[in-house]
Amino acid sequence: MRLLPCLAGFALAAASLAGHAADTLAASSYARDPNQPVDQAYTAQIGKFTTDPAFNSPLTDYLPASPTVPTPLKVLGHIAGAADWLPYSADVYHYFRALEAASPRVKVFSIGRTEEGREMIAVAVADESLLANLKANDARLAQLADPRTIGMDDGKADALIGQATPVYYLTGTIHSTETGAPTALMELAYRLAVDEAPYIRNIRSHVITLITPIVEVDGRDRMVDLYNWHKAHPDQDFPRLLYWGHYVAHDNNRDAMGMTLALTRNVADTYIGWHAQVLHDLHESVPFLYDNTVGDGPYNAWIDPILTGEWQQLGWDNVQKMTRLGMPGVFTHGDFDTWSPGYLMFIAAMHNGISRLYETFGNDGADTRKRVLDPSDYRRTWYRPNPPLPEVTWSQRDNNNYEQTGVLIALDYFAHNGQTFLKNFYLKAKRSIQKPDEAGPAAYVLSADEKRSGTQARLLRVMERQHVEISRAGAPFSVTLPASDDQKKPQTRRFPAGSYVIRMDQPYSRVADALLDRQYWSPKDPQQHPYDDTGWSMGDLFDVEVVRVTDPDVLKVPMTKLDRPVEVPSGLAGVDVPAARLPRVALMHTWLDTQTEGWWRMALDELGVRYDYISTQDVSRMGDLRSRYDAILFAPIGGASLRQIVDGLPMWGKPQPWQTTALTPNLGRIDSTPDIRPGLGGAGLASLKRFVHEGGLLITAEDTARFAIEAGLAPGVFVTPTAKLKVVGSVLQADFVDHDSPMAQGYGDHLALYSAEGQSFTVSNLLTGDHHLPNAKDTERPTGRGGPHDADVPEGRPFAAPPALPDVKPWQAMPLNVDQAWNNPWVIPQQLRPRVILRFADAKRLLVSGLLDGGGEMAERAAVVDARYGKGHVLLFAGNPIWRGETMGSYPLVLNALTHFDRLDGKR
Repeated sequence: MRLLPCLAGFALAAASLAGHAADTLAASSYARDPNQPVDQAYTAQIGKFTTDPAFNSPLTDYLPASPTVPTPLKVLGHIAGAADWLPYSADVYHYFRALEAASPRVKVFSIGRTEEGREMIAVAVADESLLANLKANDARLAQLADPRTIGMDDGKADALIGQATPVYYLTGTIHSTETGAPTALMELAYRLAVDEAPYIRNIRSHVITLITPIVEVDGRDRMVDLYNWHKAHPDQDFPRLLYWGHYVAHDNNRDAMGMTLALTRNVADTYIGWHAQVLHDLHESVPFLYDNTVGDGPYNAWIDPILTGEWQQLGWDNVQKMTRLGMPGVFTHGDFDTWSPGYLMFIAAMHNGISRLYETFGNDGADTRKRVLDPSDYRRTWYRPNPPLPEVTWSQRDNNNYEQTGVLIALDYFAHNGQTFLKNFYLKAKRSIQKPDEAGPAAYVLSADEKRSGTQARLLRVMERQHVEISRAGAPFSVTLPASDDQKKPQTRRFPAGSYVIRMDQPYSRVADALLDRQYWSPKDPQQHPYDDTGWSMGDLFDVEVVRVTDPDVLKVPMTKLDRPVEVPSGLAGVDVPAARLPRVALMHTWLDTQTEGWWRMALDELGVRYDYISTQDVSRMGDLRSRYDAILFAPIGGASLRQIVDGLPMWGKPQPWQTTALTPNLGRIDSTPDIRPGLGGAGLASLKRFVHEGGLLITAEDTARFAIEAGLAPGVFVTPTAKLKVVGSVLQADFVDHDSPMAQGYGDHLALYSAEGQSFTVSNLLTGDHHLPNAKDTERPTGRGGPHDADVPEGRPFAAPPALPDVKPWQAMPLNVDQAWNNPWVIPQQLRPRVILRFADAKRLLVSGLLDGGGEMAERAAVVDARYGKGHVLLFAGNPIWRGETMGSYPLVLNALTHFDRLDGKR
């Protein structure tokens, strides 16, 4: 009974020691300037909106006062992290420009526009002298970024490092529902400009802090609209944010490979143009601060090992110091693998810098509310010894405190170790240039006689957007290629003049190597839950030959570096589809999710394909679709079922509008509805069936292909059941089965396809499927005379040899004998049977890039099927042919179907 008081005393002592440790760290490393006054009104509101003192630190529990530089409260009427308020992008920019006008330590730059024309900015904060000499500093950083300019001379590099100031680039709110970063970064910029604490002065004089407060500006303004609607209707459920950017939502943070989005290109051009050392992206999803800079394995195979050490340094320093300050729930490592180079932050990792990312705890808005954590979030682990609390009352100010404290600690560490990081920046660039002599290869070559010249140009454009140098050979040349599985001996390959050479002796060789090489994720890797796609080999996905050359003599070939962008043909020629009459096209979306179809919208817009953008709700009202359209594209939704597509969201409660109003001026611009909840409905499904039955073309993929099958729109087609198959965003080999189909126009015998989860199809001549039909593969001989391969011969009569059982390939339908077909209502008429266009390769050839386990369950199964329904066609893709701007090799499958919508039967 005396144990409890003892434990209580121990707890009090521990708390006292923890508080003493926090005070000691704050006093020694992060002490305020005692002579600088504090903005008492602002500081009081920091305390008011912080729900627990443990959720703040001595770095952010006050705001220094300035007689000349305005705070967010003075300019916008609210402090950073105030409850019940989110600023629009215009408010955020207004504040930063007010800061610039008041302080010589702040400078605002416009870095580009979004797809909808909104401005993106970058804000530099540093000592006035550093900002006045940005051009000279950038010239020094540029030489470190490209050691060829100083003859790869370490001595010259050291001299530059002694004179240069590093650039630390912070970005916020690429994900529009993660709302806290803009206010945190506004207040951070004020602190960096105004605070005279010694550690802040040291940051200001040793680091140029560059800030893009809002990456996804279009989505930010829509999110503020949605939040304002929520505050005006406090007792109602409100719609989820359906459209973030103009095209995609969460996937905007997977675009650093394809560089298709304006936001990605603007951030990349800024990061590379400033020759920055760090790109640190602020996110919100994990309590309370997850510094996934360190992450989990497997690490990307193309990064410089120096980078992994930098991740460890910065990540663990952040965790240790925030823990010493008494802030619970700060950790690193976690289960985020750093394999894919598709994340925005990875622009830095692929361009000789340091990629960093925080996940803090956001509330999807500025409400202060009780949060009940999942046990997995508060469970103590070896990498999270100080886990978050199981239940908290959490505010946006709490989130801002964690974001700012983490960033300030990181900037302080970076300021003290800036020369080390600059030296690493130089060394990573130098080692990238030395790649041909070290890990290799020497170059990648794209032949001038490539048959798919339009798609080749698009792939080269991706390289250009990555700031990769491209050269063209001035004369024909030959290289020696090493032995391979197909060629047992080294081979000589001849390339014509004009072939493109991507040399690996350049500063950004790693990003070219990472995107053009192939990837392999072992099924036995300790990390069994990849975070994103595991394969992305772009030459394969673009259906363009890319030759990896290890022969160093390729670098001696006379060549000229391109001094202007590669010209990409306009229209359909950009993906090597002949100009043709296009049908009347509609792209149909649901109100369940609008992200994945956004990649399709982008592709159609870029290629000049005109279309009506309609919803499943529109289809339910339209009635006669065939009089309006020849083809309807129903792009993937993302794991949606037939029931969800038809029924939509639950109809209890009040309507959830997505419309343009005075309260929500940014909603309803792409599409609108008075209520997002209704789905396709029975009437819409009937209308869609009638559209196809009367001769229309419906194109589906992934979950919408499953929808079509389950809805009865694809007679004789079934999703192949699997038990042990594992595919996670991989590149798989497929073979053309039917070259007579117009869809195969322009293709050879093989095509690499993207597969998210390994879906494939089985076809049958029966509506009920082929199961229970006898076949040569599954039928075993009965007990009887002879060996296992002999026929059993009954006694007392002449032997009657049975007819041979069908021995069909996995992608083929089982032929029916006369008895099976006789008077059978389930037999599909010959002219209405499904037609397999592409099938997956055999198990040995199936994997091109990524992760594949249990591939035999999908090997040789159908990958693309043209099903018949009445007079029309339903095109079924097992995977997604239009994905993240990375799969342009399969775009023509869709486009060929559109341009031949009324001639798809071909030589059937």
